[in-house]
Formats: sequence, C-alpha cells, structure tokens
Amino acid sequence: MPNLTNNLEPIDLSTAAKIIAKMDLADAGDSRTAFIGSMITEVSTAVCDYLGLHTLRAERTERYELRKFSKALSLDAVNVATAGLVVKRSAFPSQLSSATALTIDEDFILHPRTGTITLLNDQSSDPLFVEVTYTGGFFETTGDLGSDHGWLTDAAEMQILYRLQRQDALGGNVDTTGGQGTNFSPGTYGFLPMVKAALQRHRRVIV
Repeated sequence: MPNLTNNLEPIDLSTAAKIIAKMDLADAGDSRTAFIGSMITEVSTAVCDYLGLHTLRAERTERYELRKFSKALSLDAVNVATAGLVVKRSAFPSQLSSATALTIDEDFILHPRTGTITLLNDQSSDPLFVEVTYTGGFFETTGDLGSDHGWLTDAAEMQILYRLQRQDALGGNVDTTGGQGTNFSPGTYGFLPMVKAALQRHRRVIV
C-alpha cells in the first residue's frame, strides 16, 4: 500500500564538477555550472519518482494502510537501519501516536535491503494502519555518491549528459538538405533505454 504521509525525497545524484569533467569542459562558467546543477536536480528527481524510492537517506515517519489479513508493506526506502526503527499499528490513525511500539522479530520482521516489513500476528482489522519511523534511503549527502550504488549514479549521469547534449533538440533532429526537402529523425525525450533498464531492475514493488 502507498505511503499516506509524505512525498518521496530525492538527492542530487551527481555534482556539477563531475558532469563538467565528463563533458571535458575546462571552464564551464558560472551560468553554465548553474544550468548543469539544475539539470542534475531535474533528472535526479525524475529518477527518484521512477524508482518509487527515497534516494535521500534520512530518518522519517510514514503511515501505511493495510487491508484485512494483509501482513506485508513496502516502505518508501531501501537499506533500512534497525537502529531507531519504531513500528506501531492501530485500527484508527488517530490512535497511532499513543500505540505501543511493536517488537522486532516477535511482532514483525524487517527485510533491511528491500525495506519490507512483515507483521507476524493475526491482522483481522480492516483496514489496519501502520506507522513506521525509520532511517533509510541511498545517500545521506552528495559526498556519499561514490561509495555504493554505482548503478544508480551511473544511470543518472548518463541521463544528465544526454539531456545536456540534447537540450535544444529533445524531440529529435530536423535536417534540411539542398533540393531534398526536410527530414526529421526522432530522439528520446524520456529515459534512455539503457537508463530505464538499469532503474527497472531496482524499481520499488508495492506490497
């Protein structure tokens, strides 16, 4: 079931300095650097939305609604820490703040890598509301970008470079040759096929 509480939180998945280096620009200039930064944010947000996962690693509280007899929910983040994890449940959202916290491995199981929680006790309420306070996500700061999850930063940078190269002709190319008319060759406006394939393998599956 979807998170009822807040929106996905993205983090910039590259830096202007890294993109400038990949484009082999000796001196991009302040205005160009600012534009590259805005493009990084645009693509990073699109990647976050497509994955359905927080790319910013942070502590957050989220609420989920489960239907009768459902016992599993997928958090909006992966790589979830057990430290500071608090899970509560109630038949009514208004009672969650005063509900007793559940005990890990007795009342529920956490799958940290996938961010999945499985309730262990009978769940006969319809609906049941679950509140989870946890720390999860891919990167806490842009300084963490080179440490893990290379598939994510590589895919984002590939898309950023493509967007910068195609900024004046996202839809395709128009070529006019003397006496032969005008030809239009379509381009890719959304994610590149290789980028989409890389992200698809890690896309959130809601349970």
